[in-house]
Amino acid sequence: MFEVSVSGSFEASHFIEAEGASRDYRRVHGHSFVVLAAVRGPAPSSDGWILDLGVFETALRETLSELDHRLLNDVPGLERPTFENILMWIEARLKEKGFTPSRLEIERPTVRQKAVYIPG
Repeated sequence: MFEVSVSGSFEASHFIEAEGASRDYRRVHGHSFVVLAAVRGPAPSSDGWILDLGVFETALRETLSELDHRLLNDVPGLERPTFENILMWIEARLKEKGFTPSRLEIERPTVRQKAVYIPG
């Protein structure tokens, strides 16, 4: 079994109005986000790969462009833009493009926070 991945980034703002959220989360603030998307597959095909990484990278880039320089709360489906909800939103968009991620990661490097989502 092989797992291959691509990554991309986007800049966006958001706010979180969840029970117990601190005042800092409730105010509009922005982050740099880095996303890694992986796909798992059996031994490579006769072409020598499990998928064309260039095509997969384009799909991820197109998906992240929908979030770039946006207030995430205004994106349909991301009214509460937590790490978890952002990753599930990205998964749904990649599936629409024909990719089924085996793992998704999102990171805010400036604050050293990261989440990993293993769909299944």
